[in-house]
Amino acid sequence: MRQDAAPAVAVREVTEVADGFDALFARERRPMVRLAFLLVGSEAVAEEVVQDAFARVFERWGRLDRPGAYLRQCVVNGARSQLRRRRLERRIPPAPPSDVPADDSADLLAVLAVLTPKRRAAVVLRYYEQLSQEEVAQVLGIRVGTVKSMLHRALADLREVVER
Repeated sequence: MRQDAAPAVAVREVTEVADGFDALFARERRPMVRLAFLLVGSEAVAEEVVQDAFARVFERWGRLDRPGAYLRQCVVNGARSQLRRRRLERRIPPAPPSDVPADDSADLLAVLAVLTPKRRAAVVLRYYEQLSQEEVAQVLGIRVGTVKSMLHRALADLREVVER
């Protein structure tokens, strides 16, 4: 084997990784920003969380079987970390992202603000991201039964707010 062949193989592998990652980025960036926004309530923080999540995915790209699932988990964990850091209880929701109608997202954020961060994450993942209860459990690192009870309690809380 020629010495020139080894660098060519390495360049081809890097190109394949970049192409796959670029496709994932193009497909998932906006949905992940919306997911993070619904969890943290700030477009700027959501963008930061998603950027960090994509960086983690890129670092581990060759070892990931399901990069999209890992990305979603990184976004949820990053959002939860932000919420823990801030410890904001109740706050007027910030302006919605530019690609979401203002009246819909403001109302949605105001209603979601009554939930604890974990319940909020479960509701957003289940009903906004349309994940199954098993997938929500996997993303949040809890049991399916816990997801079911969290969703039941969260929906009861939301029902109480909406009926006021």
